[in-house]
Amino acid sequence: MALLDGKVALVTGAAGSIGSETALALAEQGARVLLTDLRAAELEAVTERLKGQGHDVACKAGDLSSEDDIRAVVETCVKIFGGVDILDNNAGATGFSSRDLDIPDMPVELWDQVQAINARGPMLFCKYAIPSMLERGSGSIINISSGQSLSGDVSNFAYAASKAAINALTRHMATAYSPRGVRVNAIAAGLIIQPGMEQRLPAHIQDIFLSHCLVPRLGVPRDIANMVVFLASELSSYVTGQILSVDGGFTAHLPSVADMRPTIESMKKAPGQWT
Repeated sequence: MALLDGKVALVTGAAGSIGSETALALAEQGARVLLTDLRAAELEAVTERLKGQGHDVACKAGDLSSEDDIRAVVETCVKIFGGVDILDNNAGATGFSSRDLDIPDMPVELWDQVQAINARGPMLFCKYAIPSMLERGSGSIINISSGQSLSGDVSNFAYAASKAAINALTRHMATAYSPRGVRVNAIAAGLIIQPGMEQRLPAHIQDIFLSHCLVPRLGVPRDIANMVVFLASELSSYVTGQILSVDGGFTAHLPSVADMRPTIESMKKAPGQWT
């Protein structure tokens, strides 16, 4: 028996590389999956690909900043599959780094747009999915956050604030609904390599991130998808209200580790020189 047999999952941002990989991973474990994304053509293509692999999936396009669209997506999931057991709030605004550089120059419309997509949108999906979960007696909500919500940086102010809001929302919803069977957790994702990322993060920037990862590679979409499957399944039945980092250990250590590592290795090879 697969981990998620009989379960219904709703995955947002499912046309993208992380969302599509997550939808696949959930389906591989037996879940029936409704995929949603703003990009209708790409969404349909991903859905047809999963159907071609024998998975029970459907899709409904929608705008994450529209409450009417979000309501319609959840209603479609309930209509087709009978309810919602798993909500993966994966969709988010990630393409504003070149404008999200400073507070004095912050365009207020940019701030509002990022909050609307990254914080308001997931809240609205929870608003409409939680009643189905409560009716079914259980559920799991997985919110995709970011390591940038856990530490300071010199840019991405709006993005980091929106993901910090997700962290707070996660803990509050876990506190409110876990006693009624609905677990809520968040994944603080590290740098995940996706198609086209080379344009925004050239190789020398990726190397900087890699130097701070304890696992000697950068992340891939399946790393996030695997954690979503774990949090969606009964394997994590005693886990709720947590912000779980999936970042190769990027945020697990002191900031000086990458710079100090060569020195420490030299000390190990010739300890007498350092006394």
